[in-house]
Amino acid sequence: MYSANLTAQSFGLQAGDTFLCCLGTNYIAGFMMVMRALVLDCNLYVSPVSGNPLLNINDTIKIDFVAFVPLQLESIYNSGEKCFGLLNKMRAVIVGGAAVSPSLEEKLQKLQVPVYHTYSMTETYTHVAIRQINGANKPAYYSPLADVKLSVDDRGCLCISSPLTDHKTLVTNDLVELNNDGSFKLIGRIDNVINSGGIKIQAEEIEYLAKKITTELDLPVTELFAYGLPDEKLGQKLVLFIESKSWPNDLQKLFLTAIREKSNNYKTPKQLIFKNKFQRTQTGKVDRNATVQISGIRNQ
Repeated sequence: MYSANLTAQSFGLQAGDTFLCCLGTNYIAGFMMVMRALVLDCNLYVSPVSGNPLLNINDTIKIDFVAFVPLQLESIYNSGEKCFGLLNKMRAVIVGGAAVSPSLEEKLQKLQVPVYHTYSMTETYTHVAIRQINGANKPAYYSPLADVKLSVDDRGCLCISSPLTDHKTLVTNDLVELNNDGSFKLIGRIDNVINSGGIKIQAEEIEYLAKKITTELDLPVTELFAYGLPDEKLGQKLVLFIESKSWPNDLQKLFLTAIREKSNNYKTPKQLIFKNKFQRTQTGKVDRNATVQISGIRNQ
């Protein structure tokens, strides 16, 4: 009940509003949409889980609030004006479950409805911080919701205390830049730090830059991730796994040159590894270790 009321307070929701549930209710994101509707006395429109759940919704239906995963928003963007019209009638859209790519964030600037990327942990059941990712004044930092207290441990990882954690401190493995007002910027997972030749490289930083460059160069890619493979000289060798058919050699060189020019030699992947399809978890997230394992490449 507390979580539902916190969501209502954060996004200006009220009794009688209509929510769209288009995520599986056997997972926490979909389940929480049902619970919010029940607790807040709101109408609930349930759509089958699909890439674009707005396609089969009559445009006369007024939806006030919805939660998506990034892949759904990407599909909605590619579907045209009807879906954009439905979105712009809403009061707020939240997206979570995975990182939002630079290209998707850029596309969302065309929307009038505020879109928020949520930060949550399984242990908190729902989001504890949000960041609006569209609009002229979109912030660079996540803001904690009411009654959420944040700190960092000696590793630089985020610690959370709130009524959702029974006021106990929940220690995460997320490296952050934390400001005095409680707002923070996600740096990446501490277990995704690659130590190459004594230089610590955050995988998410490489991934963000790589995705931005693939968009600029219009290179075919579904997903990608940076990884540290064992190397006798460097300890760990920075490589980039790319979900795509292999690019021609000239495009690979162009891509790596662009990364080097916008970062440095240390943060330039030593190898590009192409896979037609990545391994994914039941919730659709890329399973890095499983993908590396089936690639037949020696893991750590």
